[in-house]
Amino acid sequence: MNSNHDDTPDRRRIWWLSGAAGLLAVPLLVLWWPGCRQYPPVTSKESLGLIKLLYTACNTKDPARLAKVEQGMDKAISQGKMTPPEQAAFHQIIGLAKAGDWKRAEKAAFKFAQDQVGQGSNASRGK
Repeated sequence: MNSNHDDTPDRRRIWWLSGAAGLLAVPLLVLWWPGCRQYPPVTSKESLGLIKLLYTACNTKDPARLAKVEQGMDKAISQGKMTPPEQAAFHQIIGLAKAGDWKRAEKAAFKFAQDQVGQGSNASRGK
């Protein structure tokens, strides 16, 4: 006496779980996709300037410019113009450069700058 009514709750559950898994997969895919934001938004014009200097330092493999980025970071941090996520991003890229991986540092600095474009950071609103 097994009818289709006996399978209906299981089928509904399977469809519901499949739909839920699909809905969860979309945000994960967006976060994973290479073209999506990788770095945090910067919150000051000082940080934007430091991103430019960081990219130039990495592009030219210039330790003196890299040191200027670190000095600028220290100043921005002491003035409360750089958030911890921004600091972490800068430190990660600077670490690559200091380890001699200038090419990866350059690509990372470029991506950091790219992630600022059109993202509505406070810096882009002139704060």
